[in-house]
Amino acid sequence: MTELAIDVTPLQSEHRWRGVGVYVRELVSWIEREAPLKPVYLASTVARDALEGLVPPERTVYLYRPHRPAQVYWVYNEAFLRQGLRKTRPKVFFAPDFNGLVLNPHGKTVAALHDLSALKLARENGHRPFPPSLSEGLSALRWRVYYRKLARVDHIIARSETVKADAMQLLGIPPEKLSVVCQGLNRALFTPSTGKGPYATHPPYFVHLGGRNANKNQARILEAFARIALEFPEVHLYFAGPWNPSDLRWLEAERQRLGLADRVRHLGYVRDEEVSSLYGNAVALVFPSLEEGYGLPVLEAMASGGPVITSNRSSMPELAGEAAMLVDPLSVTEIARAMRALLVDPALRERYRQLGLRRAAAYSWQAFAEETLRVLVGLL
Repeated sequence: MTELAIDVTPLQSEHRWRGVGVYVRELVSWIEREAPLKPVYLASTVARDALEGLVPPERTVYLYRPHRPAQVYWVYNEAFLRQGLRKTRPKVFFAPDFNGLVLNPHGKTVAALHDLSALKLARENGHRPFPPSLSEGLSALRWRVYYRKLARVDHIIARSETVKADAMQLLGIPPEKLSVVCQGLNRALFTPSTGKGPYATHPPYFVHLGGRNANKNQARILEAFARIALEFPEVHLYFAGPWNPSDLRWLEAERQRLGLADRVRHLGYVRDEEVSSLYGNAVALVFPSLEEGYGLPVLEAMASGGPVITSNRSSMPELAGEAAMLVDPLSVTEIARAMRALLVDPALRERYRQLGLRRAAAYSWQAFAEETLRVLVGLL
């Protein structure tokens, strides 16, 4: 019987460079370097090369799991993980991915809860009895199944106090079943970079990093930028993140509609060694999300020396404290006002730059991994 099993398939899908993938990568890297307890990993035979150098083959159970179509990803994850749990019979199974939560019949189940954004946004927008598409209908079903499973697990590791409070209020999870473990920061990658790197020579720009999701609020970012664009003709707006072709077509249409021409760009993939320069040389990271379980780009930008504009709701105030300009994410006027204030006032930019550097110094991946493992071992 295995002591601990961890699902590492987020490292083999499109999530590998997103929040969930970073979460799993940093946890596994620390465990393999530092932890006395060495778990068994459940992995897919598809994209096996993505795990090279991260997990030892002798402690990894590889099983076939397709990756497409994405709309039913969670369904074949269910079959895959059930098979893996039968093979390993773990005392504790850790499910770090919302697409990979199954109940462990051989012991305890621990789930990482990254956010409840889908549930909160659905409630804010009102219930729609007939989803407009098959894809959205399958997505709604996935979330309903996931929430029911969350209520039945033995323990939940929440990314923030905000997520813990949401789980208690919206799902009725008792507080004793919840632990808060904040994510960390890659200090080797995100270092003070103002005046350094490839983006130091760019004209003034704002930047937004993140996937094109409803909670990211990119439409209002564009509207806000359009309001200041005529006054500051030298300033640009950059987007970066895992966007689909349809997302890029949307951006092109909005850019033309708002008369922003070549002032707005999607940078595509930004290499790891250039991300800190992108943050640190920006006028600001603009990150006014409607909902976030954590908002890692806020910390990354602060550690890189970039001022931050973010939301006054969800987990953003908890994460940013007084080290960022907080705005109402529903107000284009407030977002535009904050962008203008940082453009015209170098002293204000420097103030938030220094506050951000001090704030980010309190976070580390080592502390995150140590506390996560402490929770998992405590359930053995």
